[in-house]
Amino acid sequence: MKDQRSLDDVPTSLEKWDRAKSLMLESLLKPDNQLRSCAHNQMCYDDLMTLKEHVVEYVQTMANPRAFIDVREYDSIPSRY
Repeated sequence: MKDQRSLDDVPTSLEKWDRAKSLMLESLLKPDNQLRSCAHNQMCYDDLMTLKEHVVEYVQTMANPRAFIDVREYDSIPSRY
């Protein structure tokens, strides 16, 4: 996905985490031909794909840690980034 546009609204920290999680999943699911070629050359393609499946499942089940705190309080904490 080529989403280069900026957002008009200011997302909460909760929304930013959810968006980051979605992008991480997208990057894990995107085919990487160069990586797969290396895995074939090193005879570990099946293991790579199994590992990828486990990581995708793990990320999908991750709960947003910011959902367990008062988001208004979290948003008032200055960010280092």
